[in-house]
Order: sequence, then C-alpha cells, then structure tokens
Amino acid sequence: MKTLRAVGKCVVAMFVAASMVACDDNGEPTDDIVFNLSKYSVDYDADGAWVDAYNVDVTQVELGGFEFSHTGIATEWDGMVYSSYYGFVPSRSSDNADHSGDDWVQYQWGSITGGGVSGKGSPFMLGSWNVMEDLSMVAAPYLSITYGGQMFDPEEVYVTNSAYGYYAMKNGTAFNKQFGADDWMNLHIIGVRNGVETGKVDVALAANGKLLDSWKRVDLDALGDAVNMIYFQFSSSDSGQWGMNNPAYFCLDRLKIELTDNTK
Repeated sequence: MKTLRAVGKCVVAMFVAASMVACDDNGEPTDDIVFNLSKYSVDYDADGAWVDAYNVDVTQVELGGFEFSHTGIATEWDGMVYSSYYGFVPSRSSDNADHSGDDWVQYQWGSITGGGVSGKGSPFMLGSWNVMEDLSMVAAPYLSITYGGQMFDPEEVYVTNSAYGYYAMKNGTAFNKQFGADDWMNLHIIGVRNGVETGKVDVALAANGKLLDSWKRVDLDALGDAVNMIYFQFSSSDSGQWGMNNPAYFCLDRLKIELTDNTK
C-alpha cells in the first residue's frame, strides 16, 4: 500500500520535528510542533484537491511526521466504477461559493473561508467521516491523526466547516434538512493512549441557528497528556437509521502538539 510522503520543502521541517528544535514568541526553546500544510510539497489537481484523494492504494497521508488516515474506495455498480474516500485530504481550494444547484461532489474540496488559517487559497486539511462508524471507542477510526508512533501532548487546533457542509446545512439537500434554530452539529475530538480514551472535546459546527463560518481555535488540553492518537467523529440533530444525514465534513489547520516521553 502507498503512503503520501512530503518531499522538497518539508525536509527542513521534518528535521526540525525530529530534533524538536523550535522557539516560542520570546525566542525560548520549545518542543511544540505545529502542522502547517504550506510547508510541505503536495501534488494538487486543477480543483485544488490532492491528486490521490480517490487512490485506493494510498492508506495514509504522511507530512512532516504527522500521519493522517485516508481510505480510497472504488465501488462498481451496473458496470460503472464510482470513487469515494474517507479520511483526510490536503486541499488548497479557494472555492467557497454556494453550489447547491449543482453536483456538490465536484465542489467538495473548499473550506467555508476559502482557504486555511493563513487566508484565501492557503492550504488546509479536509476531513470526511463515515457516518456508519460506531460512536463508541473504535480501534481504527476513519478520521485519525498520529505522529510517527510517538506519544504527544495535543495542545490546540483550528477547525471550520467545509463549504459543502456549510451550505448543505444552510439550504438543505436531497439527503438532509435545512437547519433551523433548534438544529445542531458537533465535531468530537477524542484522545487515545494505547487503546484507551483519555478525553474528549466537542466543537459546535452548527448551534442556535448559526453555522461556523470562520476558523475556530480549539484548546485540546482536555484530551490529556501522552496520547498516541487523536480521532474525530460527528453527531447531528439531523440523524436517522443510517446515521447522520448532513455531510460529515470539516476542515483542520495548525494542529499543535508537544512530543513527550514514550515511557509516560
């Protein structure tokens, strides 16, 4: 199985991560490592999406030591092969327009802000979740992040809605309702240490008639120290027999961690 590995510009970043040499705002040494997708060389297609988003032979996205889960899927039906995926996809799409009257699949790559934390057109990670995943503790989550098999302390991350998810909730689609004042959607961020949940943080992507339309900083201290994985799930007021009805997408940027002693 293939793994996307960053080359070129990321070499320096990988050496920094390996030696844990970094400085804070005062110039003091720190062990913090911040995921910034713009540091890494990634192949994007004309839509700004990672070229291997649908590649069934790629099982994770590895960038600067961070390992993002990815599952490409090819489904054959009535002589046609349909491609899809779960997990994370690097994106630099600046498209945050409302494509509600079109086929959203081809426009799924954008964040509602039109880019990452750095601004419109800057890269970020797009996450797509399998709504059939059990909401209890799972051994191999569809949306997970690890760091080279090492233990780490999760510190913070920035998240927002994808354009697809935002407009699907705002306007409704053939598959989900239009969100009203009483509807909600939550992103759950879970820490794991050796197969045991260490803590959880909930982030409202929709609540009280409002949809998240900017990058939100999320404190991850509640996930605990010395985890070897964090993963992501969703819950929504618009759910049915087969799970959540509205699109299970979110965007991620600037995950900050601190490497810690593996013996903890």
